Amino acid sequence: MKLSKIILATFVTGTALLTGCEKNVVDDYVPSTEITANDAQLKINFNSAYAANPSVYFRINGAKVSGPTTARTPFPGGGFNTGGDARADYLVLTPGEKTVDVILPKKLVVEDSVKLYTTKITIEAGKYHTLHITDTAANTQSVLGTEDVSRPDSGFAKLRFVNLMPNVPAVDLYYGTTVVAANIAYKSFSPYFPIAAVSTLTWAIRKAGDPSTTTALATYAGTASISANRRVTTAFAIGFNGATDATRKPYISFLLTN
Repeated sequence: MKLSKIILATFVTGTALLTGCEKNVVDDYVPSTEITANDAQLKINFNSAYAANPSVYFRINGAKVSGPTTARTPFPGGGFNTGGDARADYLVLTPGEKTVDVILPKKLVVEDSVKLYTTKITIEAGKYHTLHITDTAANTQSVLGTEDVSRPDSGFAKLRFVNLMPNVPAVDLYYGTTVVAANIAYKSFSPYFPIAAVSTLTWAIRKAGDPSTTTALATYAGTASISANRRVTTAFAIGFNGATDATRKPYISFLLTN
């Protein structure tokens, strides 16, 4: 199927990247001013934690839209405690139904080796979406979130939280000793919540209901980058409770929405 437009949009650089379906490769750079209210924006948050952590690429309606990408890497744009860079980038697409494939390529050839996951999503004009992919093999699942990119008042950052840990039914997100997102079920989102701008308390995830004195599933030192004034961010819990290897152990990570 033909994609009329795939653009990489960024809030930071003011540039965009255009991809053509027929060639299946990056074609050209175009200004972000070409993005209109009739476009839909999409980010893919890939968190299938295989022990070998293979590089995969993404296709949308048959068109290759990424280079090699490993687990815990939001594409495009990266984030904090993730792979990739730290920009609030999105693919810009025509709205409607899309087929998203995660492909493991053969070595040294252009043929596909294994289609690790495929799903159909519907994206809407004028909206920002994130497709969160989690778990592995036959258990691979995804959840599509629609983002609120409106910035909070000065003096605050705005976040929400999604639980992507397959073997933890519900998770609490802590900021310091305060629960900021409580009892978030697997593949579910918290409401948006504010934190003070440029605050640097430690983030932690725990099983729902566990007090702040218990050992966390994962922690991450707060940074001014996460809590920058008027920033909009999504926190996400990933990995498997009980795993200890670098790829599959639990993490609390962050991707930039705006």
